[in-house]
Amino acid sequence: MTWSGKCYGKNPMMTPSKSCRDRLQPRDFHVLARVLTGRDDPGGWEGIFLDRENFDLLLDDDKVFHALVDHPGPLGITPELYFLVLVRKNLHRAGIHDSLVSDYVAGVLAGHAHGEPLAERRERNPGVDFTYHLDFLKELEGAGNYERFFLHVQCGNHFLWLSGLFPQFLQHRSLRRGAPDLRYYESVARNAFLEARHHPLAVEFELDEVYRRLTDCFGETRQALNLLAENHLFL
Repeated sequence: MTWSGKCYGKNPMMTPSKSCRDRLQPRDFHVLARVLTGRDDPGGWEGIFLDRENFDLLLDDDKVFHALVDHPGPLGITPELYFLVLVRKNLHRAGIHDSLVSDYVAGVLAGHAHGEPLAERRERNPGVDFTYHLDFLKELEGAGNYERFFLHVQCGNHFLWLSGLFPQFLQHRSLRRGAPDLRYYESVARNAFLEARHHPLAVEFELDEVYRRLTDCFGETRQALNLLAENHLFL
């Protein structure tokens, strides 16, 4: 995380990232300072924002949460800050107080808010619907070891997002078309992260521990995202 505006995190569409807080922008910090102090000048807050423990306390402040969910107009913040605050609040309500998990999950949701993470794969495979696990399995056939890691990550991220924010879509499709139910896709996402965790690239990207923790609490995380979507998002 940085106050100056230079982002040290990788492109969320291209390289897995364990935290979305490294992609926060200066405008996010200005809004946080304004919400917490009532002043437009954020001077003197840089040290607080750069300290992880203090920053976590600010993110969890009820003033910040209500500013995001109750404000009638746009605040000019990034999707990263928006989802970081909402995910942390909802995971805490579910008894999950793990910043590694909340940062990663918020980053996945923010990545989808920026655009279609699977757009490149869809362009290479016209007509393929990656809302089905079978399409990921087809992609894995013949994929090299390096590519398999990214496919598992994309599969886990995609069904984390889909089962978390769009459970009714999966349930409706299951009833109307005989597709697998929500629990199945929850299992798909968990297993994808398990596969990714044991890949050498997970260690290189420092994601092995994130994936371990996420798979341990995936069911509770998915249910917390269901409540987030129901109470705070207009989808």
